[in-house]
Amino acid sequence: MVDLAPGFVRSRWQRSVLGRFPGLGKLTVSSLLSETADEFASVALIWIVLVETGSPGLAGLAVLFRRFPEIVSGPLLGAWFDRWSPVKLTAIGFAVRGIAIGGIALLSVVGTFSIPVVLGLCLVMGVTNPLAKVGTRVITPLLIPRRELQVANGVLTIGDQFPYLVGPVLGGSLAGFIGIWSLFIPAIMCLVATALVLGVRVNPSLAVTPVSSPSPKKNSFVAGFGPLITVPVVRAMMILTVIYFLSYGPLLTAIPVFSEQNLGAGGAGYGAMWSAMGVGALLGLVMVPRLARFRPAVVNAVGATVWGLILLPLVFVHALPLALVIMFVGGFVWAPYASTEISVIQNAVTSEQYGAVFGARRSVIVASSPTGAALGGLLLEHFSGSQVVALSGLACVLGGALCLCLPSVRAEKPVPAPHVEPEPVRVSQE
Repeated sequence: MVDLAPGFVRSRWQRSVLGRFPGLGKLTVSSLLSETADEFASVALIWIVLVETGSPGLAGLAVLFRRFPEIVSGPLLGAWFDRWSPVKLTAIGFAVRGIAIGGIALLSVVGTFSIPVVLGLCLVMGVTNPLAKVGTRVITPLLIPRRELQVANGVLTIGDQFPYLVGPVLGGSLAGFIGIWSLFIPAIMCLVATALVLGVRVNPSLAVTPVSSPSPKKNSFVAGFGPLITVPVVRAMMILTVIYFLSYGPLLTAIPVFSEQNLGAGGAGYGAMWSAMGVGALLGLVMVPRLARFRPAVVNAVGATVWGLILLPLVFVHALPLALVIMFVGGFVWAPYASTEISVIQNAVTSEQYGAVFGARRSVIVASSPTGAALGGLLLEHFSGSQVVALSGLACVLGGALCLCLPSVRAEKPVPAPHVEPEPVRVSQE
């Protein structure tokens, strides 16, 4: 039998990407804390504004102020990473988020809760959000050799997926239980994340400039959009991403209707379906190292197609347990998408363009998802929840198939895997 003694476990850890690059662990934990705080605050703020004002419209406005400004600030602030220290800029993003959340809590505790001030602080968070979102993507290639970027991005994606699973649950439950005091929790989490990321040490010499990449242009609002259009494989990935988010958006509005109409499960079923997808997305990250051996753009195109095919059977489902299984499998398939796409971009553009390109990418994503959700709301005026789910699935299938037809997608080769000498496995004599 294989000896799982502490020495064996320690050896495996030392050979892993986290064991060999400690900075990645700090970056992942800091991202996990900050993103969990962001999801926590998003849900808690809606509840608290509703309690304080009794106005659903103002609660919705707070959400809008925290998200919409990224469409403009993403390309602008993203370009900063190409001129100044990405670690310090990321720390500023985490710190501003924490201070703004803590400020809203403090205003209410001292009895000076003011909607204009709260909306102003939400706007500050919205404008500076790209510093937190883009920073980790720019720092990663300065920590990890190019050949291991896809696996490293998969590890970092834990900081993206896990918060979606626990952040809203914590925010909703604690906001209802302890009220405004709950906002101090995400504020502290952001400040801890700030301290952690400041401890990350980068190695700029690791960044590799692709021979086929165009020369970097002057930093400006439009600088990051150039590679998204002119670099063939990046263009193909962004086309797929826009289709993916536009077709995913209608699910946000269709799933609650579907839960009521098809499953008769109401709000509880609606929440359970998203939780099942969240668990699947978290567990699906184990596939990233295995998929790194294949052509990355093809992996994402096939993944989008399979996700759509998995979604289609929901149309005929009327039992909650089966719906949960489908959502879990869908989340598992979807999980590697972001880390694979990010790796393609990191390998296709110059390191001097990372900030501008990922800032522009953030702008596109923030614009696409709400647009898809709004489209879903319009479709629900004329179609049933199950029909909108079917349309969403078909859009993903067609988008994935279209991208598979593009030569740039099929031409993108996987980066050679690193060679790590295997440790001898000790066999117990028992």
